[in-house]
Amino acid sequence: MKEIASAKNSQVRAWRQLKTPTGRRAHQRFLAEGEHLSQEAVCAGQAEALILLKGSQVRFAALLDAGLDCFLVSAEVIRALSDSKTPQDILALCTLPTAVLPRDLGRRLVALNRVQDPGNVGAVLRTMYAAGNDAMLIDSGCADPFSPKALRASMGAIFRMPVYSFPDLSVPLTTLKDKGWQLIAGDLSGSPFFSQPPFKEKTCLLVGNEGAGLAPPLLALADLKLKLPMPGGAESLNAAVAASLMIYELLRGDMAASRVPPAPE
Repeated sequence: MKEIASAKNSQVRAWRQLKTPTGRRAHQRFLAEGEHLSQEAVCAGQAEALILLKGSQVRFAALLDAGLDCFLVSAEVIRALSDSKTPQDILALCTLPTAVLPRDLGRRLVALNRVQDPGNVGAVLRTMYAAGNDAMLIDSGCADPFSPKALRASMGAIFRMPVYSFPDLSVPLTTLKDKGWQLIAGDLSGSPFFSQPPFKEKTCLLVGNEGAGLAPPLLALADLKLKLPMPGGAESLNAAVAASLMIYELLRGDMAASRVPPAPE
């Protein structure tokens, strides 16, 4: 175990760069803060080292048993690396996953277009994982799913749910459509979501920007444009809330059609 006391240490300065999207892309690394996220990172095989407050080894003994490189650091270093008002005394240094689009994408995808709040991106990931979805597609206008806020909101789902990033979603969505996938757009001008016939076996749900919605070229690709009923009079819903409701409506349809795979043991 290596000990680091000063936040001015060259290693710490390198880690601090991972607090920005540019730094994460440059180093192909990110930091996951807290015991839960660190545990998820270790279990997923994405953690390459642990950074913890000196003196907390007993508290985090189970994580240390993974045999990863470990850095014992001062409270000053923890504060410098933490994105939280109340630092949690442990961070996992993680490798960014290689986002190579596989041939088989499963059955249920969600595509985010310019969703700019990292909390929304993380919350959608969490819901997708809970509902048994297969992968998320994002464009360059979306918040970084590996940012601290997105990681916290995902509650570790980021380590279970593959995320594929594209400069423009129109290319992969067109490919999916050509392969028979049904593209479903959440749109305030659409038909009521809950009154639709059964959806196709393979669907991709399109979720747009918090204020502007989906970009017109993506909306034009959609096979269905659907909205959530809001009899109470609200003009719109939070992007993550709306996405979650639609994800679970698709799951309800799958359950009715007996297309839900068994839950993991």
